[in-house]
Amino acid sequence: MDNDKFVGLYKRLLDDKFLIFSDQALYAFFNFGSIFLLSKLASISVFGSYVIFLSYINFVFIFSTFFLSAPIMVILSKKWKENQGIYIVSILLSNLLLSGILSSVCYFFIRISGENINPLFVFIAPLLMSTFDIFKKFLFTSYRIHLGHAVSSSVILNICFFVGIFLFKDFLEFDVILYVFVLAFLIANAYLLLVFTYQKVFVTKINQLRITRGKACKNIILQHYDYSKWIIIGGIAFWGYSQGLFILSKTIGINDFGISKVRTIQNILGIVNIFILSVENYYIPYFSNYIKNNSIRNLDTLVKELYSKNYKKIVLLLIAVFAFAIVFYNLLYESKYGSGFFLIAIFSLVQLLLFFIRPISISLKAIEVTYPFFIAHIAAFITMIVLGYFSISIYGYNGMALSFLMSNISYSLILIYFYRKKIAHRM
Repeated sequence: MDNDKFVGLYKRLLDDKFLIFSDQALYAFFNFGSIFLLSKLASISVFGSYVIFLSYINFVFIFSTFFLSAPIMVILSKKWKENQGIYIVSILLSNLLLSGILSSVCYFFIRISGENINPLFVFIAPLLMSTFDIFKKFLFTSYRIHLGHAVSSSVILNICFFVGIFLFKDFLEFDVILYVFVLAFLIANAYLLLVFTYQKVFVTKINQLRITRGKACKNIILQHYDYSKWIIIGGIAFWGYSQGLFILSKTIGINDFGISKVRTIQNILGIVNIFILSVENYYIPYFSNYIKNNSIRNLDTLVKELYSKNYKKIVLLLIAVFAFAIVFYNLLYESKYGSGFFLIAIFSLVQLLLFFIRPISISLKAIEVTYPFFIAHIAAFITMIVLGYFSISIYGYNGMALSFLMSNISYSLILIYFYRKKIAHRM
């Protein structure tokens, strides 16, 4: 009996869903842990430079994600399942070209902003990040390679980065952090490249391809463009009012202390995103099945029921997270950054707003109406540029948090407007 339980547990641990979840959790840990550790160990000026650097390279990464890696989940299995070799090679080569062009643009703005960053890091870091994401999406979709390799690559990434940071904790200059960052992604990518090569992923059977490699590559890129053109613009706008906020603030004159403090507190409150994503992952299929089996006219009633049954839980959760953030910040960061109560309160309001808008967001996705998200991201970006400029100019780094709050208010109001419009139209 005990042996049967062990076998059952072993099979469950190897289940694809568990492996994908484990991989995503490990990568989320890398993102959260890197900010947490560097904000504690690095000097304020070094950490501030790191935040600005991430803001720039995340532009390249987000663009590549929406254009190249995200569509893999849909296009590979539908159109290139029998020719996975030419498909992945085309995506990787396109990523090399795209990353090079966008990195050049970013480096131009980095130079005119006065930041002194080695151009090698500006080109290599986003390329390695986006390549890692492409490898992962291919792993999740192709079913050719065991997903345990995805988990292993994330483990390697975490070990290489955090061990490297601890080894050089007494010498954490900006370039040292970037060397560790690049080396960690390079080793993780090298592992996946070896796995792909051993599994002969890059081999394409010419007789199955039926068209030239050049034409196949062109078709692949056009298919990705058709799928993601609107998503890309919305993604860039999202980068603008989230990551771009730090670049705008630096341009206005916010110092490294303010930027580091805001990013640190934003990172702490970011733990709420785990719960928000869990809500989405559960309720989107639930709402979809509900609409399939019931009239869409009842959707508004379902949304109201969701609010009435869960608003107390949401408020209690946010109060608990707020209290945790206050204690956590005071214990680890108050001596370095001073009081953080105001920023923690503002970012808690942002998370409460994102929770509040989630049923609306889920409903629009369930009825397959996605263009409002594009418009909402654009509105949020414009809000950040216009109102955020005055807010940051007047209130300094506290204005950064206020700007982020106003951008998310704009985002939420647009979604509510389109939700009411769609529901009223279908009533």
